[in-house]
Amino acid sequence: MLKYGVPGASPAYLIRKLNKDYAMTMMSTPAVESAGISIQFDSARSFDEWKILVGNRFVPLSLSTTATTFNGSVRSATFEETCVTEITANAHRVSRLSSQIRPTDVKHLKLSLQLEGSGLVAQDGREAILRPGDVAIYDTSRPYTLEFTEDVRTLVMIFPHHLLGLSPKRIQKLTAIRLRGDVGIGMVISPFMQHLSENLDQLTGVNGIRVMHSAFDLITALLSAELSEKLPIAEDSRRLDMEKYRLYIESHLSDPELNTISIAQAHFISSRYLQYLFKEDGLTVTAYIRSRRIARCRLDLVDPAHDTQSVIQIAHRWGFLDAAHFSKVFKALVGSSPREYRATQRLTIW
Repeated sequence: MLKYGVPGASPAYLIRKLNKDYAMTMMSTPAVESAGISIQFDSARSFDEWKILVGNRFVPLSLSTTATTFNGSVRSATFEETCVTEITANAHRVSRLSSQIRPTDVKHLKLSLQLEGSGLVAQDGREAILRPGDVAIYDTSRPYTLEFTEDVRTLVMIFPHHLLGLSPKRIQKLTAIRLRGDVGIGMVISPFMQHLSENLDQLTGVNGIRVMHSAFDLITALLSAELSEKLPIAEDSRRLDMEKYRLYIESHLSDPELNTISIAQAHFISSRYLQYLFKEDGLTVTAYIRSRRIARCRLDLVDPAHDTQSVIQIAHRWGFLDAAHFSKVFKALVGSSPREYRATQRLTIW
């Protein structure tokens, strides 16, 4: 398993963990906007309205239908870089064309959970038929097609690549593949995602943020499990090594001495080999540690449980000893200073 802190964690353990996170969210008061999460509902009564509504909602898309009448609705929750959307509509086709993709576009992934009806996902020369409970991912930086031949209800998450603990190269091996919701880790993620769909308006406050973090951990675990079945033995061995090192990093983020050398020594490997593994995933060890520390700091900065702690105290807890360096790194990755981020989020939350 990846990023759960318990190697080899069972589905039963993951269910208990996620149910706990989900229960915390249910204690939040529904709101239109909270903790940077905005809730939106839109509907269309004709296909022309639908094309206006969803044709450029995430990325530019081409849409078509053979239905004589058309109705559709979109209910979404947006938090920073992530959008979770429940789509209900009559039969139609969606295409992301190569002419609609620009090299400068931010590369996003979409995860689709089929809730009702069936759907086809096609990308990278593969096609997958999804039934209720099934999941598939696809990449907005390359052409894809979605086809719904009957009334459909589906949940779509869109997010940048870096939120998953897998490299784009590995993820490309999994696009447009049916990830079943009735076996393995799919038995955990499918009901969890269905709960998200049914309770989008509950994704508020810090608890909503926690649930979204849990969702990404679970998605990564699902994709990682699928990869283990598809990769050659040697490549899967490297993947397992990476999971081990990522777990180690996650559990030692508070240690200011955490670095390439200390990780390599703890696992009796060379620093060069560790750097090579991360480079294969398009990363550096230092950048990965930094991004995980900043993610933890962001959560603590808006958590009311840490109201009495200063910015630098939070930074120290996650391994940043120098206030100026922390502020510089935080602003480079987030776009605002830690104090500005905390103040802005407070205004939004409270």
